[in-house]
Amino acid sequence: MGSTVTGNTSVREKTFPRPGSSSAVDSHLSIVELAKEAVDEDTAMLKENNPSGFKMQRFLVWTILIIFLIAIGGLGATIFVFTRASGTNEPADQRPSIVPCCPPGWIASLGNCYYLSEEEKSWDLSQDHCFSHGASLAVASSLEALAAVHRAGASNHWIGLRRDPGQSWRWVNGAEFNHSFEVHGGGSCAYLTASGVDSAKCSTERRWVCGKVVEPARRQTDPNERALRY
Repeated sequence: MGSTVTGNTSVREKTFPRPGSSSAVDSHLSIVELAKEAVDEDTAMLKENNPSGFKMQRFLVWTILIIFLIAIGGLGATIFVFTRASGTNEPADQRPSIVPCCPPGWIASLGNCYYLSEEEKSWDLSQDHCFSHGASLAVASSLEALAAVHRAGASNHWIGLRRDPGQSWRWVNGAEFNHSFEVHGGGSCAYLTASGVDSAKCSTERRWVCGKVVEPARRQTDPNERALRY
């Protein structure tokens, strides 16, 4: 067929090739391609006959596309934030716990670890033994701390309090004794008794008690246990 002219508008009538015709073989156009061609022609006609309508159509298409992209981006950001938050806010019973940790053979009491010896040594050798284990003879700078050492089982044990000739009592950490309890006897090194604190010659051999601050240990979550939660 030819074309039909109406006013200034030229509209071409589209014909589909007949099955088996030479035009179908030569064109190799599918139904989809013909439909696309029709849409393109309609768009071209709209642009030619109604420029303002074409611009409005293009504006609406771009507006919808931008809104769609913004919505997709917002959804992706929301999913990312939610995933990060859910990964850090684990239930309390599933978080790795932090528990006080004392070395084997040491006793935890009032935030400290204490080691009570079975053998006897002089005050200086007792302090050397404690130092070799990252500790010192026990410091009990208050009645509460002294009670904690007693609760650990210390009795007749050297503690980290001594005085040099002509000097006042000092703890092994350098702190001055605040006289929160009385030290009996005329010796230069202090030791615990069942009733309080006494002093004796530093060369006297007796048992001793080492003390150091409890070191928190983070429990490692079992990888298999963690895998079961996901």
